[in-house]
Amino acid sequence: MVSVVVLRARRDPLEDIEGFDFFHAVSGLPLGDGAGATLERSTSSGFVIGADGYILTNAHGVFDARETWVVTTDGRRFRAGIVGLDRSSDVALLKISASGLAVAQVASLGHVCPGEWVAALGAPFGFDHSLTVGIVSAYPRFLPGGGAGMPLIQSDVVLNPGSSGGPLFNTDGLVVGMNSMIFSASGIYIGVSFSLPIDRVMRIAAGFRSGTPRGHVGLRTQPVTPELGQAFGLAQPRGALVTRVSAGSPAEEAGLRSGDILLAVDGKSFDSQLEFEEAIGGARPGAVLALQVWRHKALQRVAVKVTAPTSDLPPPGAPVPAGDAARLGLVLSPVSATKGMPAGAYVETASGAGLLAGIEPGDRITAVNGIDVASSGDFDTALESIGKSKVVALLVARGPARIYIPVIRHDQ
Repeated sequence: MVSVVVLRARRDPLEDIEGFDFFHAVSGLPLGDGAGATLERSTSSGFVIGADGYILTNAHGVFDARETWVVTTDGRRFRAGIVGLDRSSDVALLKISASGLAVAQVASLGHVCPGEWVAALGAPFGFDHSLTVGIVSAYPRFLPGGGAGMPLIQSDVVLNPGSSGGPLFNTDGLVVGMNSMIFSASGIYIGVSFSLPIDRVMRIAAGFRSGTPRGHVGLRTQPVTPELGQAFGLAQPRGALVTRVSAGSPAEEAGLRSGDILLAVDGKSFDSQLEFEEAIGGARPGAVLALQVWRHKALQRVAVKVTAPTSDLPPPGAPVPAGDAARLGLVLSPVSATKGMPAGAYVETASGAGLLAGIEPGDRITAVNGIDVASSGDFDTALESIGKSKVVALLVARGPARIYIPVIRHDQ
């Protein structure tokens, strides 16, 4: 596995993630409250699927990134580009400039059975290479309002913030899923977790690499249960029940609405929501599909045009604010503001290299490469004395803890 480190504008960690409205996506959360900061650092997981630098992770972990970095198991750090990102399926494909990487062995199918043992590898709370083990609880599991119809692997494998995007292994050591979500009222694991089946993830990744994205019409659907079928007047429960139509989408333009039940595409009927979602996802953008729709206990025909999903890639030319580059991206409190406080250089805000390394607002820096620091002025003097050192080791006091944090200068 690899760790994926993202610098982004600060946002509410429990905000709605498109496609997963009722559940918490388990990307990394800031390590501190970061009061006053305009940017935050978050950590999630990923795994290599191409020796030439292709890496899979979750879309929700990187979709609004200003900078994305990948840290490999041997400690190397690479700036990553986002090849493709689909928030509706929660899949993102990254690319780093590297070769000869160890590639995860992927199962040909993401099918698993309830009771089967599985193991998740990830970086919960930033503790990389953490392994948790459990059993599959259910497959396929469809969540209300989420996942664009993606069948999920439900398990009791422990996932927590930072686990997102890591691989889920079977007992043969093959990747059968990509860890994505937990069911929780607090954002912390309480016994139920969800992973994306690897065969579907790999198909989406292949589309990113070939430039042929999944089809999109702007619908959210759910399975039609016997009770729902009866409520809507269907003789047999089948098809996909529309729960939401996105504003301005092809589905809205075609006149589809919440409460419609979709029964067939281009004359081919289907029994399950999954079959409908796969039919839409497999259609090429630009195609016009003839849908058979059950509405008000009568059949109707609706033509809808398939489009490519709206790009969720971060816009080009939006770099992380440099802050004070001479201070590793750190803004320090003036001596007058820290009078009477324990000696050290106090961090007001962090960006750039300092933020990427994990320096937080409120940290007190007491040494630079072993040189004691009692104030912001001492910090500047110590930095100047070590010259153009590629890596700067900062001794940081955070509450009762003391730890050296290596900061890598990106411009060296």
